[in-house]
Amino acid sequence: MKRGFTLIELLVVVLIIGILSAVALPQYTKAVEKSRAAEALQMLRYMHQQKEIYKLENGEGGATAPNEDMGIELGNGFNCEFYGDSEICCNKHWCYENSGIIKGSHCAGSWGNVVAMRVDNATPSSLLEENTFLYSLEYESSPCVDTPRIVCYNENTDKDWCKMFKGTGNPI
Repeated sequence: MKRGFTLIELLVVVLIIGILSAVALPQYTKAVEKSRAAEALQMLRYMHQQKEIYKLENGEGGATAPNEDMGIELGNGFNCEFYGDSEICCNKHWCYENSGIIKGSHCAGSWGNVVAMRVDNATPSSLLEENTFLYSLEYESSPCVDTPRIVCYNENTDKDWCKMFKGTGNPI
């Protein structure tokens, strides 16, 4: 005698799979976002390091030089625009701003920092127009910071993205 699955048994299996998916999807999304943030952290460290090398070789004027002049190679997939006092380069998930303009809450006299803004499919010009991004990571190194650090700033009050980094404004 052949025995198959009843409709109730199939519905229970589908329900269990649905519940497991509902639990796993947010964790997967969070893991993907953390991996994207890890990519940005590496890029910020690299850009800051190249900027410091350029600064040592050329003096303080390096804060307004384009990335290429500072030896920063971002690779394929980046769309960059230089605006005279800053250069913004965007890929699919991030925009990186390298400038002498002070961002966030810094003391006077600090040297320009490197900022990564979490966006989706933005271009440098659209970022300047809309200025909407989920959160930003900034490499702080200035006279008012004891040790260089990367700090998260939350720009979207609906979602506290910086919780991944132990809160808004905390070092990573």
